[in-house]
Amino acid sequence: MTSDLRTSARDIRVALVHLGCSRNLIDSENILGHLGAEGYSLTGSVEEADVAILNTCSFIGPAREESEGVIQDLLQAKAAGNLRGVIVAGCLPEKFRPEVEAKFPQVDAFLGLSDYSNVARIVETVLKGGKVREDSGGRAPQGQGEFLRLLQTPRSYAYLRPSHGCDHDCGFCIIPQIRGKQISKPVAAVVAEVEALVAKGVCEVVMVAEDSTGYGRDFAQGEARLPELVDAMASVAGLKWLRVMYAYPNNFPWALTDVFNRHANIVPYLDIPTQHISSKVLKNMRRGGSSASVRRIMQRLREEVPDMVLRTTVLVGHPGEGEQEFNELLDWLEEFRFERLGAFAFSPEATAPSGADEDRCSHEEALERQGRVMQLQAQIHADFQQTLVGRRLPVLVDESAGEWAIARTWADAPEVDGVVRIHDPAHNLSTGAMPEVLVTAADGYDLEAEVLPSPN
Repeated sequence: MTSDLRTSARDIRVALVHLGCSRNLIDSENILGHLGAEGYSLTGSVEEADVAILNTCSFIGPAREESEGVIQDLLQAKAAGNLRGVIVAGCLPEKFRPEVEAKFPQVDAFLGLSDYSNVARIVETVLKGGKVREDSGGRAPQGQGEFLRLLQTPRSYAYLRPSHGCDHDCGFCIIPQIRGKQISKPVAAVVAEVEALVAKGVCEVVMVAEDSTGYGRDFAQGEARLPELVDAMASVAGLKWLRVMYAYPNNFPWALTDVFNRHANIVPYLDIPTQHISSKVLKNMRRGGSSASVRRIMQRLREEVPDMVLRTTVLVGHPGEGEQEFNELLDWLEEFRFERLGAFAFSPEATAPSGADEDRCSHEEALERQGRVMQLQAQIHADFQQTLVGRRLPVLVDESAGEWAIARTWADAPEVDGVVRIHDPAHNLSTGAMPEVLVTAADGYDLEAEVLPSPN
């Protein structure tokens, strides 16, 4: 932009509405960062904004329905004269551009997973009465660091993605159709991002990607480079915690467990979605591996990393899952006892490999199975929480609210796991503090604790 345009931009208020996962949140932070760098005023309220940007999710049907509902609300606000422009960005226009454009022609601009450095130009065009239908020309910008992000998380933690896209062809998933093949950033670029986040006061970096364990396989050597990357990230001075999410179980890079054990700031926590345990269902899902291989991988992780907390995700109701296969899953979950777990009911996607397969239970039955899994997991989770009562643990404070500070242990990833409530009426604990606490009680998914006196 020219200096004149920057001057005018200061008078334009832009609100961003974020939907979806932590990877989407990074996209939202990039959008906000580029707008702020170009002089636009940012507001958290659509009611106060001149232009609203919606960053959408379209992973499954319910997510698309939510995105479309918000689009409708924003267009109504525009029709009432409360907004000058509505921009729809992200996964929905990336994958379903023709459909969403036909359904919502009043939208002023569509922006897929393009280089978000264009967003300020797009806002300018919209304010001049123009329409924008941005072609992504591929996917999100690759092979570079993301340094302009305006963080939307508390400074206690921030997300970082070392790669974009996914090379797998899971039967239930359309993410590769949305985000393309995996492209990894160079190790040096990722380390520079960690350094920049630490310089901003971030205590915990949470690594997120479509397939974390696939990092580096797109490099010339064709080998997994995740152990090298995690080692380099953990070596950044000032980084308090590093957490790895979204690991793929097959072809696991076992050198990673040695890296975990060498660095005290890598929390012994791994998110590794298994999806199922039935060999039949895994085959139908196109996940690779078998019941035996999944069992071996999970057990080995616990054996090689002390205090390892494993989080997994399972998908119920997928084609090929009858009552026998579902009971096999339940039996395994009760036997293995994942400390953290999420369960989802299968949602058929027309363009996914399993989308047209009718060999499945009803959606109602899938939801009932999901409920049975989570009922079992609630007890497993409660049992694990009880093992923490009476322990002295370091925690990371995310916020101080009223008389309570809200923190997390190593066993709790932000936004998806529980919290630790610490009575702190004097507000001695601020965001980013890492006190040692005594866990005094377990309450459902959360813990209560008291701060221990600091050693003299």
